[in-house]
Order: sequence, then C-alpha cells, then structure tokens
Amino acid sequence: EVIVPSWRQDIHCMADLAEEVARFYGYDVIPTSLPTGEATTGKLSFKLRVEEVARKIAEFSGFSQSMTYSFESPKVFDKLMLPADSGFRNAITISNPLGEDFSIMRTLPLNGMLTSLSTNYNRRNKDVRLYELATIYIPKELPLAELPDERQQFTLGMYGSGDFYTMKGVVEEFFDKIGMKKKPHYNPEAGKAFLHPGRQAEIIYDETSVGYLGEIHPDVADNYKLGEKTYVAVLDMPSILPNATFDHKYTGIAKYPAVTRDISMVMKKEILAGQVEDIIEQRGGKILESYKLFDIYEGSQITAGYKSIAYSITFRANDHTLEDKEVNTVMNKILNGLQGLGIELRS
Repeated sequence: EVIVPSWRQDIHCMADLAEEVARFYGYDVIPTSLPTGEATTGKLSFKLRVEEVARKIAEFSGFSQSMTYSFESPKVFDKLMLPADSGFRNAITISNPLGEDFSIMRTLPLNGMLTSLSTNYNRRNKDVRLYELATIYIPKELPLAELPDERQQFTLGMYGSGDFYTMKGVVEEFFDKIGMKKKPHYNPEAGKAFLHPGRQAEIIYDETSVGYLGEIHPDVADNYKLGEKTYVAVLDMPSILPNATFDHKYTGIAKYPAVTRDISMVMKKEILAGQVEDIIEQRGGKILESYKLFDIYEGSQITAGYKSIAYSITFRANDHTLEDKEVNTVMNKILNGLQGLGIELRS
C-alpha cells in the first residue's frame, strides 16, 4: 500500500478541479498566451566555486580524483599511530554498521587516501597522485546530543616523482587562484604523529591554521604497505573560505625598469627560509617587488651544521627609475636584519 502525503493529495485535487472548470468553460474559449516568468542565470555558490578551483588545480598538477568511504574501522587510529589521548579518536559510532571495518565516522581523511595510494603501489602503478574533497565528522560531545561538525578537507596524496616542495607548490598555487595573496607561513612543529617528525609543517595563513602537509612517517607507510616516500597535504576548507576572494584588482604594466640583486648567505640549519623572507619583506619597503629562492646548498664547502641559500630580489618604483643609491640603502637594511639572525653573506 502506498500512502500519499496530504499536501500531494491537495495538489492533485486542485489540478483536477482546474481541468474540470476548463472543460466546462470550453478549451476553445480560453485565449492562447505564453507563460510568464523571470529568467535568471544559474551560477555556482561561492563555496562551490572554491571547490571547483581546488579540483582544477589538482587535476592541472597531475592529480586524479579519489572517492573514499566516510565509514572506517577503529583500527585506523593505530595504523596512523595516533596517541591514545588524541582527540581524533573521539569518533561517532554507527548504530547499525555493516561490520567493524565500517563502524565509525572518520575524523581524518588520511586513511582513505593512504589506502588508495597503497592499492596503486601494490599494483605497481608509478608516480601516483590522488586528491579528494573529503568530509570528516567531528562530534561536539559523545554520546551525540546534536549533529557533529562536518568539515570538508581538500586532501592531496602522492608518491613517486615529486617531494615536499612539490606538494607545497600545489598548495600555494591553490591559494593564489582563490585570491589568498598573503604569504603563508609553515610551522615545522606541526606535531602530527602520522607524519615524518622532520618533514612536516602546519600551514598558517593570516595567523590561522588552515591545514598541514608533509611526508608520511616511515612506520605509517609500512602499515599501509607503501614502499616509497609518500607525501600528503590536508587543507581545511571551512578555515580557508573566509580568506578566499574572487575580486581581482587590475594593475597596469610597469613603466619603469626593475633592478635585481642576488645575495648568497650562510646560516645555521635551524634558521628557516621563512624567517629570511620575513626580513626581506619587512625591510624591503615600497620598492620591493618580489624575491625568489633559487639555491640551497649543504656540503663539504660549508661548515657542518650550516647551509647556504641564495635569493634573487627585485626592486622597482612606480613613479621613477631607481638609482643605485636607493637600492643600496634598502639592501643594507635587509642585510642588517639578516645579521641579527646570525646570517653572513657568502664570499
């Protein structure tokens, strides 16, 4: 027996009544008219536009889309080497699961990604890159008293050609395309147990954590039977959306020539490239146009515990041609700031 909702019955009755009135009145008497209405142009919401950019950037960078289950096994937490007191272990248990392997709602997107990469690796596929717009489910309290926090996370995973910096480049390209023009910072003390302790970073944008990236911990890689270095990046979309914009401001072609200076520096390994770049930005002033890291060297020609890095710095003024005196003044400010970190120019 099919039960029809009362509101559907009302609609059917109104349609039947209108048909009877038209039949008695006479179809030939009713004048012909075109339907009226307002035509609107369909468009994606802001959130969907950002997701579309995420897909395009990933696919342009060689990543293929992956789709994995939101249901997982509690054993996942041990495979990812999460501490016993990790908040990610507080997962929602499903009342009627298909089995233990699908008995909880995921709190991390990594198990599905690593499982997919493992499947490809064990089928001898080389240079695999996958991405997923995965939803995780974070309960506000357990047992559940209200709906959990459902967060979409842009997840990238790869092995084969490419490394930490390849993944970092994909992340920054995504930021650039959705209007996040400020410089992201990378905190090496991300504290993710499933990532290599010396090759991971928390992604900070405008003093807000928006995700993390790094190399999978060797023990975790073994748990997933991954025989190559594997890299992942996870971006939290709800944290990213407030910083994204598709409003672009046009700037004309520069009328005056640029001046470029290259500097090569020797510093302790503990000093981050981001610290150097912060000083360049802070002391470069209005004439600083851009800078680019083009060399990192560690070897026999450098003292143990130190490294050499080199930057190309470009200056330009919008209203006049720069003179050497102006550029030298700014360069001295930059060099003085670098010396404060114990950095020396390489002879």
